[in-house]
Amino acid sequence: QKIVGMFGWALDRMTIWRSVQRVGREIHFDVDPDELGLGQADGTGIPIRGIKKRGKELKVFVQLKKHGGVRVAGVAIGKYEGDWEKLFGPLIEGLKKFKQFLLVTDGDTNILKALSGKVQVIFQRCLWHIPHQFKWYLWKDGVKRRSSGWLYALAELFEICAIRSLVNDQKLIREMVHSKERRLSVLIRYCREKGWKHSASYLENAQADMFTAVLNRLQGRTNSLVERVMRTVNFRINVGKWSEAGALNVTKLRLAYYYN
Repeated sequence: QKIVGMFGWALDRMTIWRSVQRVGREIHFDVDPDELGLGQADGTGIPIRGIKKRGKELKVFVQLKKHGGVRVAGVAIGKYEGDWEKLFGPLIEGLKKFKQFLLVTDGDTNILKALSGKVQVIFQRCLWHIPHQFKWYLWKDGVKRRSSGWLYALAELFEICAIRSLVNDQKLIREMVHSKERRLSVLIRYCREKGWKHSASYLENAQADMFTAVLNRLQGRTNSLVERVMRTVNFRINVGKWSEAGALNVTKLRLAYYYN
């Protein structure tokens, strides 16, 4: 309608669609050596033709910029809990240019497997995700929402995940982290005593990578900026079933326009 109103040209939807596919195929993302050595990776399910529900996962890798915000450094489509090599394979050489690269994820270990032995990264669990994911494990353990135990456990975890920025003293950082680790151990023990097996196991699996960034004196944001990118993806994708190529190309075009 806008094109007809401006130029008087009538374009059918298939003409526009073919243009989207052509331009999408020509877009190639990569890390920028002039931006920060900090990135976040996440995936979201997408509806694929011929597969029930959300048959594939769209994987996105964003790099943080020096002056704020993010740029898209990689996009791929693959199976759930795997195929991260499709995303990171073309980026290995670019990642090697950084002396150290901090990677923040929601805890998907398959992301690390795609990089293992190929490039040196520092792994950090997203502290924004942890309390929100913890709610699901409390539900799985049958803990009543807003009960005294539910409120105590969640409040403790939010406190543990709150990291003060601009702390540069290494001894102070170590003591701050040790204090949080002690509180986390108490919370895990509390969950065990309550019989909340799923909740306790989730926290035990997360604890090793919760404070990597601050211990390495990195100012990496551990709240998930990539979640906003995923919302941009879903606004366009959640309109029907797609072919893999169609979904990938339209997503590349949309994200390149919004973020790069």
